Amino acid sequence: MIAYSGTITRIIFYSEETKFIVARFDADEEDKPFAITGNMSYVNTDDRYRITGDFVIHPRYGKQFQIQSYEILLADDHDEIIRYLSSPLFKGIGKKQAELIVDTLGEDCLNQIKKDPTCLHIVRGMSEKKVKTIVDVLTNQDYDQEVLSFFMGHGISTRHLSLIQGFYKEKTLDVLKSNPYQLIDDIDGIGFKSADTLAMKMKFDPKSPYRIKAAIADALMQACFRTGSTYSDISTLHRIFHRFLPEVDNETFEDSLYALIEDKKIIQKIEKYYPKDLYDSEKSIANLFKKFSRLPKGQVEESLIDERIEEVEDELGINYDETQRNAIHTFINEPAMILTGGPGTGKTTVVQGILKVFKQMHPELHIDLVAPTGRAAKRLSELTGIEASTIHRLLKWDLHANTFMMNKNNPLDTDLLVIDEFSMVDSLLFARVLEAGTHIKKILLIGDDQQLPSVAPGNVLRDLLASKKVEVVALNTIHRQEEGSGIVRLAHAIRNDEYDVSLFDQYEDISFKTCLNYEVVKETLALVSSLLDDGYEMNDIQVLSPMYNGVAGIDALNEALQNLLNPSSYMKEELKVGRRLFREGDKILQLKNRPDENVFNGDIGTLVEIIFKDGEEYLSDTLVVDFDGIMIEYTANDFIQITHAYCMSVHKSQGNEFPVVIMSILPDYSIMMRKNLIYTGLTRAKRELYLLGNPQVFKKALSLDVDNHRHTTLVEEMASSSIKISDFEDTPF
Repeated sequence: MIAYSGTITRIIFYSEETKFIVARFDADEEDKPFAITGNMSYVNTDDRYRITGDFVIHPRYGKQFQIQSYEILLADDHDEIIRYLSSPLFKGIGKKQAELIVDTLGEDCLNQIKKDPTCLHIVRGMSEKKVKTIVDVLTNQDYDQEVLSFFMGHGISTRHLSLIQGFYKEKTLDVLKSNPYQLIDDIDGIGFKSADTLAMKMKFDPKSPYRIKAAIADALMQACFRTGSTYSDISTLHRIFHRFLPEVDNETFEDSLYALIEDKKIIQKIEKYYPKDLYDSEKSIANLFKKFSRLPKGQVEESLIDERIEEVEDELGINYDETQRNAIHTFINEPAMILTGGPGTGKTTVVQGILKVFKQMHPELHIDLVAPTGRAAKRLSELTGIEASTIHRLLKWDLHANTFMMNKNNPLDTDLLVIDEFSMVDSLLFARVLEAGTHIKKILLIGDDQQLPSVAPGNVLRDLLASKKVEVVALNTIHRQEEGSGIVRLAHAIRNDEYDVSLFDQYEDISFKTCLNYEVVKETLALVSSLLDDGYEMNDIQVLSPMYNGVAGIDALNEALQNLLNPSSYMKEELKVGRRLFREGDKILQLKNRPDENVFNGDIGTLVEIIFKDGEEYLSDTLVVDFDGIMIEYTANDFIQITHAYCMSVHKSQGNEFPVVIMSILPDYSIMMRKNLIYTGLTRAKRELYLLGNPQVFKKALSLDVDNHRHTTLVEEMASSSIKISDFEDTPF
């Protein structure tokens, strides 16, 4: 090991998240600066450091000094200390004040301040604010260095270090040493496996009650997320727990579970076991709608509403039918309403009418329109002429802290809330919306109850409909402009359990081609080629598949479609990431919300540039993706957030619409093939729909109405009657 003292002259790269640095270091012991790499919790070019480590040879960048440990050397030279204390690091301490500190306390002033901060009180011009600034900087430097040394000393990854330190601040080391499993509750992205790995590296007691209780809580959450349920039974919970800790006996498991119930981290209701967040979410949703149900109905005259509807009809050049008019009347006089129905029934025009009539009657009130995905929000904006956003953006979601800035303590100033594609909204997210919406006077939920439910736990739309506690208007009539659409007819036949195979012979825009699984890729490529010849573009055509693996899975189709639609060329850069090959021009699917950049899970973009690391400006290979004019850069740590979008899952396609959809229906997918999955997939298509595979699998799937593994208790919560009208402060319109 070699040690050097000196200063950092240039920071080439620094990650606040991982604390990894690449820099130039000017050592007292060497004639020329050299490159250093490693982890440093705090970096300032005005500081002096003592670094310890060894030189290594990087295959691309050559000789580098790899830091194993470091310490900050307090300045001890008169001019150096003044320069340091008057640097931007010490806000509000200028050169004159720095000179007074050194002149009063001497060149050992920094050590004196660290030992006894009150010594600053004898310095002329020092306020309590300035004293605090100086002491905080010197203290935090030491503490940050201590935390990083703790991580590195135990061989712990620094990937989550900034999140952990940002949350716990000066308590970081205390939490890590006393109960590393606390990270599961507090830090997004850290589950039992990560916390347990950290704990075992710290030689934490394998029989610790913290460990066992953390494993039970995580097993319960996994049980819920796997099935979409808001609770689990004891046998399922026990089975998943023992995959984590098979050595724990049943008595210890039961005692630890009881302790979690006593602490109200798990809620037990007879034989149902809920994670507290999921239990509370159903309570919050039920309470809000029970409050709404006890409000008196609006008293707006029917004739006045009809007059406004006629004005909208003249403006839009349409005529609302009786059910559509009833929807607008119901909305105006009810505090909450669900608008549901299949494609082609005029949900869009009804929503346009609702919003126009409402704005005419209440121009002073604030309307918020939201949807679960970026694409759905954009489409809602285009259809209504009112700016819409994702739910996460409305609530100002902090990605790193996994918290919402808008909440019950900082509520939205929303009077009317409209949520589109509501079938995709899970219990936890909807509860967060309602908790932040304490001023909401009216709410409109728009969704198709036959579509897939949310990925996360809950079955909120279906439960609200089943509760019969919310006013519902169901649109069932297919309107004249849609009568020639086989897609619409097929969707309604499936909705009403009236499917007949002859439908595929009656309409030109729907087709079912029988083929085996190994023929699907070939047939898909032939279809896509034909559609391109007909004038469609790559982004008009969306291939869907229920599963990733297999000869006709998403991965196989993406690879084949990439070669067809975006073949290799000397004009296009390529980058291999694991098994995936990214190529400039690729169709890209976003897999994770990035609210700060207004890009969300399910958004589709184009890979416009691949930039290879150069050791200077780019220290990591970088992919630049264009999402409808929003340019996002992805480096190595972010590659997991994107994949190819030539073919995607039906779940990922939800909330989107495409001119053409090609979907495979095979025995390979039988475990997932249900009515709502097929219905959701085919209703993504606007102009043409092509199904490939086995008609018998298709027909059988239509008989499997819903996923019977999803268990919730929202309907029961809605049925209870513990809320009084006095609990609700706002009044209806």
